[in-house]
Amino acid sequence: MNQARMAEPGATVAPAEPSHPAETPEIRRKVVAYWRRLKVADPALLESLTADCLSRAKRRIGPTASPDELLLRALEEAERQFDRTLARALRLTDGHARAAARAALLAARDLARADELLRTGALAPELEAELRRRLPRATPPEAPLAMPEASLRFWLFRSTPR
Repeated sequence: MNQARMAEPGATVAPAEPSHPAETPEIRRKVVAYWRRLKVADPALLESLTADCLSRAKRRIGPTASPDELLLRALEEAERQFDRTLARALRLTDGHARAAARAALLAARDLARADELLRTGALAPELEAELRRRLPRATPPEAPLAMPEASLRFWLFRSTPR
């Protein structure tokens, strides 16, 4: 499972690998800020998620990549991890439903909700019910109809008039 590793309270998380030439403190701050926008508030969880995203991003880019490329890949990893965890918790497979669930979770007012999701990989039952209620539904409900058979006439490719 792709759940965040929790550090002991008050402990700092050491980088698991040597620093990439493009990695700067500014990139780390921007990734942390992105996680905060996704409603992650716990400092230890923020550090763990940020280190994980930067580590994955470094593996995806080459050693000569620019800092902008590293930042872009790290933010992609953060979004991917958040969406995967949310989709797994809600058992969603459709990309549009994932985006709607992310929007519903981010529109919720309680800041600790994303922390719980990323720590455990599950949602509280009342939050899951609220998110499912906010997911879009087909209106009217999908009801496929039989399509009558139609003959095809290729009038465009005729060489002689009829």
